[in-house]
Amino acid sequence: MTGHRQFALCIVLIGSALLAGRVSAEPLPLPDGLTLDVPEGWRVDGSAEGEIGKDGRTRIQLVCETEACKRTQETCTVLMRSQPVTGADDEARLASLYAAPMDRYFRIRAVLRSTSKDAQVLQPLGRAAFGARDWWAIETDARHNYKSGLFAETVIAGRYLGVICKTCETGSERYQAGRAIMASIRPVD
Repeated sequence: MTGHRQFALCIVLIGSALLAGRVSAEPLPLPDGLTLDVPEGWRVDGSAEGEIGKDGRTRIQLVCETEACKRTQETCTVLMRSQPVTGADDEARLASLYAAPMDRYFRIRAVLRSTSKDAQVLQPLGRAAFGARDWWAIETDARHNYKSGLFAETVIAGRYLGVICKTCETGSERYQAGRAIMASIRPVD
Protein backbone atom coordinates (compact mmCIF):
# COMPACT_ATOMS: atom_id res chain seq x y z
CA MET A 1 0.00 0.00 0.00
CA THR A 2 2.87 2.39 0.74
CA GLY A 3 4.13 2.11 -2.83
CA HIS A 4 0.71 3.12 -4.17
CA ARG A 5 0.60 6.16 -1.91
CA GLN A 6 4.08 7.23 -3.01
CA PHE A 7 3.10 6.77 -6.65
CA ALA A 8 -0.07 8.85 -6.13
CA LEU A 9 1.92 11.55 -4.37
CA CYS A 10 4.40 11.65 -7.27
CA ILE A 11 1.53 12.02 -9.75
CA VAL A 12 0.04 14.90 -7.73
CA LEU A 13 3.43 16.65 -7.48
CA ILE A 14 4.13 16.26 -11.20
CA GLY A 15 0.66 17.56 -12.04
CA SER A 16 1.17 20.55 -9.75
CA ALA A 17 4.53 21.29 -11.37
CA LEU A 18 3.01 21.15 -14.84
CA LEU A 19 0.18 23.48 -13.84
CA ALA A 20 2.66 25.85 -12.18
CA GLY A 21 4.49 26.18 -15.48
CA ARG A 22 1.32 27.52 -17.14
CA VAL A 23 0.75 30.53 -14.93
CA SER A 24 0.82 34.02 -16.38
CA ALA A 25 3.67 36.44 -15.85
CA GLU A 26 3.87 40.18 -15.27
CA PRO A 27 6.37 42.19 -17.39
CA LEU A 28 8.95 44.18 -15.42
CA PRO A 29 10.95 46.91 -17.20
CA LEU A 30 14.67 46.83 -16.44
CA PRO A 31 17.31 49.52 -16.96
CA ASP A 32 18.98 49.89 -20.37
CA GLY A 33 15.88 48.97 -22.37
CA LEU A 34 15.40 45.40 -21.15
CA THR A 35 12.37 43.66 -19.67
CA LEU A 36 11.65 40.38 -17.90
CA ASP A 37 8.55 38.46 -16.95
CA VAL A 38 7.90 38.08 -13.21
CA PRO A 39 6.11 34.74 -12.70
CA GLU A 40 2.79 34.62 -10.88
CA GLY A 41 3.39 34.32 -7.15
CA TRP A 42 6.62 36.32 -7.36
CA ARG A 43 7.15 39.99 -6.54
CA VAL A 44 9.88 42.61 -6.61
CA ASP A 45 11.36 43.10 -3.15
CA GLY A 46 12.23 46.78 -2.89
CA SER A 47 12.40 49.23 -5.76
CA ALA A 48 11.49 47.97 -9.25
CA GLU A 49 14.31 50.18 -10.58
CA GLY A 50 16.73 48.32 -8.34
CA GLU A 51 19.43 49.54 -6.03
CA ILE A 52 22.98 50.36 -7.03
CA GLY A 53 25.50 48.40 -4.97
CA LYS A 54 29.01 49.36 -3.88
CA ASP A 55 30.35 47.57 -6.97
CA GLY A 56 28.26 49.80 -9.28
CA ARG A 57 25.88 47.02 -10.34
CA THR A 58 22.14 47.55 -10.24
CA ARG A 59 20.41 44.85 -8.17
CA ILE A 60 16.76 43.90 -8.46
CA GLN A 61 15.56 41.33 -5.92
CA LEU A 62 12.68 38.97 -6.84
CA VAL A 63 10.98 36.91 -4.13
CA CYS A 64 8.64 33.95 -4.50
CA GLU A 65 5.55 34.00 -2.28
CA THR A 66 3.72 30.85 -3.41
CA GLU A 67 2.74 28.06 -1.01
CA ALA A 68 5.63 25.91 -2.28
CA CYS A 69 8.07 28.76 -1.68
CA LYS A 70 7.23 28.89 2.00
CA ARG A 71 9.33 25.73 2.18
CA THR A 72 11.87 26.37 -0.60
CA GLN A 73 12.40 30.11 0.12
CA GLU A 74 13.37 30.70 -3.53
CA THR A 75 14.68 34.12 -4.51
CA CYS A 76 16.38 35.56 -7.59
CA THR A 77 18.58 38.63 -7.86
CA VAL A 78 19.07 40.34 -11.22
CA LEU A 79 22.41 42.16 -11.56
CA MET A 80 23.20 44.69 -14.28
CA ARG A 81 26.27 46.75 -15.08
CA SER A 82 25.91 50.17 -16.67
CA GLN A 83 29.20 49.91 -18.59
CA PRO A 84 29.07 48.03 -21.88
CA VAL A 85 31.07 44.81 -22.31
CA THR A 86 33.72 45.12 -25.01
CA GLY A 87 33.55 42.89 -28.06
CA ALA A 88 32.34 42.68 -31.64
CA ASP A 89 28.88 41.29 -30.78
CA ASP A 90 27.01 39.70 -27.88
CA GLU A 91 28.39 36.22 -28.67
CA ALA A 92 32.00 37.50 -28.55
CA ARG A 93 31.25 39.53 -25.42
CA LEU A 94 29.75 36.47 -23.71
CA ALA A 95 32.74 34.32 -24.66
CA SER A 96 35.10 36.98 -23.25
CA LEU A 97 33.57 36.79 -19.76
CA TYR A 98 35.40 33.52 -19.03
CA ALA A 99 37.97 33.33 -21.81
CA ALA A 100 40.85 32.87 -19.33
CA PRO A 101 41.09 29.79 -17.09
CA MET A 102 41.78 31.98 -14.05
CA ASP A 103 38.51 33.86 -14.67
CA ARG A 104 36.64 30.55 -14.55
CA TYR A 105 38.53 29.47 -11.41
CA PHE A 106 37.74 32.69 -9.54
CA ARG A 107 34.06 32.47 -10.57
CA ILE A 108 33.77 28.89 -9.30
CA ARG A 109 35.49 29.84 -6.05
CA ALA A 110 33.21 32.87 -5.60
CA VAL A 111 29.96 30.93 -6.08
CA LEU A 112 31.07 28.18 -3.71
CA ARG A 113 31.88 30.75 -1.04
CA SER A 114 28.57 32.51 -1.68
CA THR A 115 26.64 29.25 -1.26
CA SER A 116 28.03 27.84 1.99
CA LYS A 117 30.97 26.18 3.64
CA ASP A 118 31.39 22.68 2.15
CA ALA A 119 29.18 23.54 -0.86
CA GLN A 120 29.65 21.42 -3.97
CA VAL A 121 29.34 22.15 -7.66
CA LEU A 122 26.22 20.39 -8.94
CA GLN A 123 26.49 21.58 -12.56
CA PRO A 124 29.93 22.89 -13.60
CA LEU A 125 30.52 26.34 -15.04
CA GLY A 126 29.65 26.19 -18.71
CA ARG A 127 27.45 27.56 -21.44
CA ALA A 128 23.71 26.87 -21.09
CA ALA A 129 20.69 28.03 -23.05
CA PHE A 130 17.85 29.68 -21.17
CA GLY A 131 15.24 30.56 -23.76
CA ALA A 132 16.82 31.75 -26.99
CA ARG A 133 19.93 33.15 -25.27
CA ASP A 134 23.20 31.53 -24.18
CA TRP A 135 24.40 32.07 -20.62
CA TRP A 136 27.41 31.11 -18.53
CA ALA A 137 25.88 29.12 -15.67
CA ILE A 138 26.98 27.15 -12.62
CA GLU A 139 24.79 25.40 -10.06
CA THR A 140 25.84 24.66 -6.49
CA ASP A 141 24.53 22.31 -3.85
CA ALA A 142 24.67 23.66 -0.32
CA ARG A 143 25.07 21.71 2.85
CA HIS A 144 22.05 21.23 5.11
CA ASN A 145 20.28 24.42 6.30
CA TYR A 146 21.82 26.60 3.58
CA LYS A 147 20.48 27.71 0.20
CA SER A 148 21.85 26.18 -2.99
CA GLY A 149 22.43 28.52 -5.92
CA LEU A 150 22.10 28.88 -9.67
CA PHE A 151 24.43 31.61 -10.92
CA ALA A 152 24.10 32.71 -14.55
CA GLU A 153 25.49 35.54 -16.67
CA THR A 154 24.91 36.74 -20.20
CA VAL A 155 25.34 39.79 -22.42
CA ILE A 156 22.32 41.46 -24.03
CA ALA A 157 22.74 44.39 -26.41
CA GLY A 158 26.29 44.86 -25.13
CA ARG A 159 25.30 44.97 -21.45
CA TYR A 160 26.27 42.48 -18.74
CA LEU A 161 23.36 40.82 -16.99
CA GLY A 162 23.63 38.31 -14.16
CA VAL A 163 20.99 36.33 -12.30
CA ILE A 164 21.51 34.57 -8.97
CA CYS A 165 18.73 32.26 -7.81
CA LYS A 166 18.86 30.61 -4.40
CA THR A 167 16.63 27.93 -2.89
CA CYS A 168 16.36 25.47 -0.03
CA GLU A 169 14.87 22.92 -2.47
CA THR A 170 16.82 19.66 -2.48
CA GLY A 171 15.13 17.89 -5.40
CA SER A 172 16.58 17.39 -8.84
CA GLU A 173 14.18 19.93 -10.43
CA ARG A 174 15.22 23.24 -8.94
CA TYR A 175 15.02 26.82 -10.17
CA GLN A 176 12.15 26.30 -12.65
CA ALA A 177 10.85 29.82 -12.03
CA GLY A 178 14.40 31.21 -12.06
CA ARG A 179 15.11 29.60 -15.42
CA ALA A 180 11.81 30.97 -16.75
CA ILE A 181 12.79 34.44 -15.54
CA MET A 182 16.15 34.17 -17.31
CA ALA A 183 14.52 32.90 -20.51
CA SER A 184 12.11 35.85 -20.47
CA ILE A 185 14.76 38.60 -20.33
CA ARG A 186 14.75 40.48 -23.62
CA PRO A 187 15.22 43.91 -25.16
CA VAL A 188 12.09 46.07 -25.24
CA ASP A 189 10.79 46.21 -28.81
